[in-house]
Amino acid sequence: MNLRRRLFPLIVGLAGLAGLLLVIQPSRVLAALHGTDLGLVGAAMLLTVAFYALQGVRWHFLLRAAGVRLHLHESVLINLAGQTVTAVIPLGDLTRALFATQATGVPFGATAATVTVQDLTFTSLLVLAATPALMGIPGGWLVSAIVLGGIAATLLVLVVPGVYRPIRRLLGTVPLLRESVEQVDTLRRESVVLLTRPLALASGIIDLARVALAAGALELLLRAMNIERGYWVALLVVAVAYVGGALSFLPGGIGANEASLIGVLVGFGVPAGQAAAVALLERLLLTGVPSVIGVLAYVAIHRRLHLGSLVASPRTVLTSASTSTSTSAAPATCEVAA
Repeated sequence: MNLRRRLFPLIVGLAGLAGLLLVIQPSRVLAALHGTDLGLVGAAMLLTVAFYALQGVRWHFLLRAAGVRLHLHESVLINLAGQTVTAVIPLGDLTRALFATQATGVPFGATAATVTVQDLTFTSLLVLAATPALMGIPGGWLVSAIVLGGIAATLLVLVVPGVYRPIRRLLGTVPLLRESVEQVDTLRRESVVLLTRPLALASGIIDLARVALAAGALELLLRAMNIERGYWVALLVVAVAYVGGALSFLPGGIGANEASLIGVLVGFGVPAGQAAAVALLERLLLTGVPSVIGVLAYVAIHRRLHLGSLVASPRTVLTSASTSTSTSAAPATCEVAA
């Protein structure tokens, strides 16, 4: 039954994606895929690998700012391993934070704070970069306002104790989170600290580079299908699709991401069949690429760093993190970075 609950959001997303393809008609999608420039698709995959590698580099600086001592290559590999779970399981992005805790013994709240800050930074930069293009489409200002307003509200919760206290009481009533309220307290405290650390702030430029890579990868996919709309349209599509996927709370944004991408491309005059084909190729980048490199990264490091299961459920992630940080018997298993 637990397995069914974990897979349910993924099934919902896949059903939504299948529904989109049926509405558009699979034959039109297949016809659009015919003649795709596979060389450009391969180049887009390489940009995607670079995207996740840079995510690991940025995360490494955040970890250092939080007092988590890992070598750069270890941070990058742990980050890649976590992407395998992020693509298919809700709360999967917490897995890389748990792995960092297991490897170093640092409290889970501190490692989770690095993920929170990175997500806030990347989303903010992505939406801000796409805002000029967003202003040119119907409802674009609303998308920008909602996302940036949500980020501002999150920062308000993190920074202002009076806003955080009632939310903390609410978390105590949620069965999944009740046993992890102390970890949430640590997450909030460490997030506030990170937001004031020069190293954490300065390394945000890396997330801006990731924004450029994400848009570049999508533009290559568009060119692979002979769709010429320009880099800024690609950036706009990436931003809307990313936000749509994030707001859906589905693993990897599957289904919602594709619907958003297709909607924007059709709005720019791309035939529905071609737009759906691009969405499928983009899903290959979002799920296929990180899953493959993530498994390879996990196999390379899980024994040396004593990492736990790659497919832990959200409850296991939270409770294991609480257990791992409430005992001090096990020493850190990773060398302190020089």
